[in-house]
Amino acid sequence: MANFNLQVDYRYQRGKSYRKRLARRDMIPGVVYGKAVGSIPVEMELKPLKKILSEGANSLIDLTIKGSGGEEERHYKVLIKDMQYGAIKHNLLSVDLHQISLDNVIQAVVPINFTGAVNDGIVQYTLRELQISCLPADIPREVVVNVDGLSVGDTIAVRDIAVPDNVELLDDPATTVVTVVAQRTEETTDVEGEPGDGEMGADGDETQA
Repeated sequence: MANFNLQVDYRYQRGKSYRKRLARRDMIPGVVYGKAVGSIPVEMELKPLKKILSEGANSLIDLTIKGSGGEEERHYKVLIKDMQYGAIKHNLLSVDLHQISLDNVIQAVVPINFTGAVNDGIVQYTLRELQISCLPADIPREVVVNVDGLSVGDTIAVRDIAVPDNVELLDDPATTVVTVVAQRTEETTDVEGEPGDGEMGADGDETQA
């Protein structure tokens, strides 16, 4: 898992007008929380945050919080825990950062990367991400599931997925991740009926040509 440095500022304000002023400076508000830090309001630039997100939401971050009025900088290891997006433009509005210890096992969500091609049929994906448990430094960027060679009727469940020994899958082992179903064929209906030697008259009797 990639490791990044991120510098943020302590946040003293809140409210809609304040968020708008931050947005004009290409910044967003956020919160750093955890057992050791409680809850610390912060504000940060979007550009370095987007760079981190491009490498995966589970990237480890060396966070520096700068205060004002002569306060000392504070340094924490954090993970991105939650993000809020705008309903219309889907722009990033705020972010929650979770303070962690590299020595303590945590839970995380990682995406599934499906690879390969099935022999026949259509692939149906019923799970797109997995719940895992491991040390922060061992969080994988993704879990690869290969569907190569599968045929109609084949399935892959959580129990079939291979992960490193230091990673534990938390989802129900019986949960289906992917299944292959038969391709649907359109049923054709003969509206005019099959041609015959004769036609049926209005009274139902067969008339001869």
